Amino acid sequence: MFSLLFTPFGRYMAAGGILVLVLFAGYVKIRADAVAEVEAAATADALRRTADAIRAGDTVDVSPDRLRNADGHNRD
Repeated sequence: MFSLLFTPFGRYMAAGGILVLVLFAGYVKIRADAVAEVEAAATADALRRTADAIRAGDTVDVSPDRLRNADGHNRD
């Protein structure tokens, strides 16, 4: 096994194997970064939507004095 590494063909095989490992590691790293980026964007969007909903809920006038006021919709 080790004697194969000392031949020119063995060195080319070892270099090719190392190259494949480096490329595979780069692929895994890029893929993991992309997944993390997509998850971060989804989380930020969910937080933004939640904050918008809370803000919209806080601006609603819920006083009982305006319960019978017309709201502009034609019912009846």
